[in-house]
Amino acid sequence: MIGGDDADMNENTQHSLAKPLGRYPFLRRAGDFIYLSGVSARLPNGTIAGVEPNDNGFATDIRVQTRTVLDKIRTVLASVDAQLSDCVEIIAFLTNMDDFAAYNEVYAEYFDATGPVRTTIGVCALPHPNMVVEMRAVAFMKSGPETDRIPRDIGR
Repeated sequence: MIGGDDADMNENTQHSLAKPLGRYPFLRRAGDFIYLSGVSARLPNGTIAGVEPNDNGFATDIRVQTRTVLDKIRTVLASVDAQLSDCVEIIAFLTNMDDFAAYNEVYAEYFDATGPVRTTIGVCALPHPNMVVEMRAVAFMKSGPETDRIPRDIGR
């Protein structure tokens, strides 16, 4: 059975996230799997975390953006009573593979070697020129009477 899209997310969670740039849900549940749409460092006010103006226009901070993305993934998962530890796969997209080491350092703050399988792909661009990382996540959480309940209000 497929279900558990944004209608399952509480209102506080939806308002704590930037509105998607297209017509798609933040998450979709299919049986025991929870699929998250791509998550970026875009904030609810439309700005991008980890972007500072400088003499050349702007500077991006891959560490801040990676941390923001992983925190947003945690927020979306929490809205359906899942956790980062339920993740089984992460696919990350970086606009500059020179950022890989810094991105990897932050990633290691959230997951160790027993965490989800991961693929990191270098891409030429993301939907906004200040976005330097985007991630997709898949989580597995056994469904049943104790987990098929209205998502808790996690606030933000």
